[in-house]
Amino acid sequence: MLSLPVMAFAGLGWFHRLPHLRSYWRVPIITWPAMSAGVALAWCILYADPFGPSFRISAVFEVGGPWDIPWTTFLTNRADPALYGYEKLLPVLRTPDIDPSLALALLSIGVLLVIAVVAALVYLRDMDLAAGLLGIPFLVLFSQAVTIYVTALFAYTLNTLNFWAALVALAVLQYYRHLATHGGR
Repeated sequence: MLSLPVMAFAGLGWFHRLPHLRSYWRVPIITWPAMSAGVALAWCILYADPFGPSFRISAVFEVGGPWDIPWTTFLTNRADPALYGYEKLLPVLRTPDIDPSLALALLSIGVLLVIAVVAALVYLRDMDLAAGLLGIPFLVLFSQAVTIYVTALFAYTLNTLNFWAALVALAVLQYYRHLATHGGR
């Protein structure tokens, strides 16, 4: 279940070790808006899909609900980011009156992408500019895929662990509080 994010982060690490990609990664005004746009785009896609699984708390914990499935079904149907397409966003782009909040979110995603591209045009030159202009869509798609996967994994884990998820969250919280107060000892 956790192999997709691990492989994705390993791929991202390999991708950014290429010689011409190091410069644009060091400019946060290029990378942060691109990654933020990808995360927001993923949540817009999950929100706009009327036939997708519900992420409401009542549906997540429902017995026999959309998240009460075997892990193989989860990996092939719910967690695959390729199954969530942009076609559900097209009616909102054509007619923003259908869902004004979603249209505003899509407009803000567009603004974030414009900020990233303009920053790349201003701050980068030559091969760094080419790498930056290729890296922006890569970061958007990568962060979108990872966000969809992690959101689905979170809902599936909550359904699987049920109330035990609170104990796991408490243990993780205590671990990080211990690290912060004792310096990792």
